[in-house]
Amino acid sequence: MESNEKDRLMKEIQLCTFSLVEANLYLDTHPCDQEALRFYEKTEKRLQELREQYEQKYGKIAVNDDGQLHWAWIDEPWPWQMGV
Repeated sequence: MESNEKDRLMKEIQLCTFSLVEANLYLDTHPCDQEALRFYEKTEKRLQELREQYEQKYGKIAVNDDGQLHWAWIDEPWPWQMGV
């Protein structure tokens, strides 16, 4: 049963993500369309809710969802610089 819920949440997340990309493309060419903007904002809010539900139950969706800078490793010494 848990797998069905997990799959359902992930499918909804994917659908919302796809819808946001498409709405964003539409809004690029129709920036004054208030109905499209409301749809985008509503879908964005729904996506955030779904992600929170998923992450509370099953863990992070993406590796870098922890708020850390993805390229922070470059601030550390390189292997050949250690011990010098």
